[in-house]
Amino acid sequence: MRIARVLVASAFAATLAHADTTRDARPLLVVLHGDRESASTAARRWRAAAKERGWEVLSLQCPRDRGCKDSWWQWNGDPAWVIDQIDALALPIDRSRIVLVGWSGGATYIGMHAQAWSDRFAAVVIHGGGQAPLADGFPAHALPAYFLVGDKNPLHGLAKDLHTYWRGCTEDVAWDLVRGGDHEREDRALDRKKALAILDWAAARARR
Repeated sequence: MRIARVLVASAFAATLAHADTTRDARPLLVVLHGDRESASTAARRWRAAAKERGWEVLSLQCPRDRGCKDSWWQWNGDPAWVIDQIDALALPIDRSRIVLVGWSGGATYIGMHAQAWSDRFAAVVIHGGGQAPLADGFPAHALPAYFLVGDKNPLHGLAKDLHTYWRGCTEDVAWDLVRGGDHEREDRALDRKKALAILDWAAARARR
């Protein structure tokens, strides 16, 4: 049985759960939570699928000691903080397969800083959120992106804007539309089967 470690990290510390005794390098899923949500809650969306596929999950709490009040996009802090949390991991990580996932406000934050992720991540997943980047221009190299969004989310137009931007960077963009899906249905759409499919999509997109 494959066992995944699930870490929940804040600006102060990281706690380890579901640890095993193997030291093989594993792919890493970095999860950014939604507004007024905890990192542990966000991690639960991915835990079962990660365990089955052998991924590590690092779920980051937006750093309160840097002024964040549980909203990534409202905080709008330096994306380097996210990178630093990965670099601080004392785990054997497959550096060619690190994937960034955002739910709701976390997805919006990813979009706001779309150019910041290409040096470290293999792909991004935009779930129930997103908006076009704040700065002009494209990243140094394009990242594959997977969008899981509903067309009845009142802010769906912002996700479409980010999708248009990403299609300007690369053709490797998956548009998984939840038809008639409001924000709650967007959340429910990420069941175990969907999470497994997204991890399989991500696993095929290792950095070269």
